[in-house]
Amino acid sequence: MHDKTELLRSLPPLSSYSPEESVAHSLDRARLYHDQLVAAMPGLIVHRDGVILHCSGTLARLLGYQSAEQVMALPDVMALVPDDARLAERNAYARCLESPAQPLARRIKRHRADTSIQWFDQLLEPVDWGGTPAVMEMLTQMRPEAANAEVPHQGQLLQAAIDAMPNGVLMLDRDLRLEGANSEYFRLWDYPPGMFPPGTPVAETLYYNHRRGDYGDVPCEETVAELCTRFLVKGVINSERQVPTNGRILDIRTAPRADGGYVITQHDITDRKRIEDELREAKERAEAILKELRETQQQLIVQEKMASLGQLTAGIAHELKNPLNFVNNFAELSEELLDETLALLEPLNDHLDDATRADVDELVGNLQSNLRKIADHGRRADNIVKSMLAHSRGGGGEWQTTDLNALVEEALSLSYHAVRAQDRNFNATLERRFAGDVGEVKLVPQDMSRVLVNLFTNSFYAIRKRQLTSGDPVYEPTLTVSTEARGTEVSIIIHDNGVGMSPAVIDKLFTPFFTTKPTGEGTGLGLSLSYDIVVHQHRGRFDVFSIENEHSEFTITLPRTVTAMSLGERRKT
Repeated sequence: MHDKTELLRSLPPLSSYSPEESVAHSLDRARLYHDQLVAAMPGLIVHRDGVILHCSGTLARLLGYQSAEQVMALPDVMALVPDDARLAERNAYARCLESPAQPLARRIKRHRADTSIQWFDQLLEPVDWGGTPAVMEMLTQMRPEAANAEVPHQGQLLQAAIDAMPNGVLMLDRDLRLEGANSEYFRLWDYPPGMFPPGTPVAETLYYNHRRGDYGDVPCEETVAELCTRFLVKGVINSERQVPTNGRILDIRTAPRADGGYVITQHDITDRKRIEDELREAKERAEAILKELRETQQQLIVQEKMASLGQLTAGIAHELKNPLNFVNNFAELSEELLDETLALLEPLNDHLDDATRADVDELVGNLQSNLRKIADHGRRADNIVKSMLAHSRGGGGEWQTTDLNALVEEALSLSYHAVRAQDRNFNATLERRFAGDVGEVKLVPQDMSRVLVNLFTNSFYAIRKRQLTSGDPVYEPTLTVSTEARGTEVSIIIHDNGVGMSPAVIDKLFTPFFTTKPTGEGTGLGLSLSYDIVVHQHRGRFDVFSIENEHSEFTITLPRTVTAMSLGERRKT
């Protein structure tokens, strides 16, 4: 149209033409003026739900159609709208019907009859058409100034540059309405392309997020209002946000503009966060392994000390054995000599008065009683020394047919006295329920004694711990030991009313180096070795049942006879 105006101005005056030429030039001027007038006049189209209800002839001519009827014959008003603008137009029509008091002025583009694109200035207003609301569009062709002609092209260049950015970009005006956004913004937030066109209040994007569940079960209005206030910043701020629909983690940077608007950029940091999490987990695993190695090192040191202590104990027991044999032997010999002395002095009894004879009888009785006590305690000490030697002796013992009840009794006695030697204030009720039909079982006595001593020691530890921590004045520490005959098998049941164990502890109970005791008090190897002796060496079963802060029960089930296994076979199993 601009070219036609220039052409009119450049034409020579009509007086310079012949009459026929003057008529032709007058007609050309009239047509140019008519086109210019049509371009300046607004075209009018009314529609509802996509159906075209009215179209002015001016708009038909602006769009390159011969008549308004050709426009009315279109199947839908969206046939005039390019594909990339249809979603924005639908939203604009909906807002027009929802906000009748505020006409919407916009710059839009439409298809012409020849499928080319024409830009228009658009004004939307709601109207009452046949008693039902409809949308009225007034379209005016963009002014012919050269600057206006370049606006669509410059806008396309700007949008292409923004879309090429690797980060999401959102631009808001001072009223928090969208001025523009690139395709990466829609992708990062999982929005349909073009869903929020320019002019959309940013609150609508937040309402959409709330409807799809981004913020969880929180009040909608209060949440959106609070989020909107975060855009009103005086300086650059950063925040992080995870999009629930796609799991992306975004680093959001909001910066104010000089004109009062805002620029919000979104950086996808999902991969960076994943790498950071993996590095943190690897660091935590490495620290845990290092801690475990240090604990293992400490336990190995303690184990080495215990091994040395076992050797020392064996040496002390051997040294005690000799004087203890003298005590036992001379106690028995002294009792025999006293009996012989009494037999020799018996004829002199008639020469003693009653008082003297009573004193002599009392002295003799005391001597005999003391000698019997010495003999009894000597035998008891001898049994303890034997048990110490058996327990401190290494593996590789011989398989023997052994009285199981006697073996359990020896291990129980050794354990109890060992615990009381460390803590003189400790006392516990020992209940023995030994079945008489258990009889003899083929096993390695030294190894099985080591298992029983370890279990009894652990039970006494649990009992003492509950006694010290519970503060229950009526609590009675009790350890019950039972044996049962079960056909071709025998069982040893050890039940204590100590602190018990949680299921998590039970799951790790037989893991090497696992212990619930403080560092230095336990190595975590006792139950692991005990399990190996019972299950692999003796081919039995080792069952554990416990209720935390109530009781623990260990059950060892052994076959009465079993073929001895070599070291290689044990390693294979």
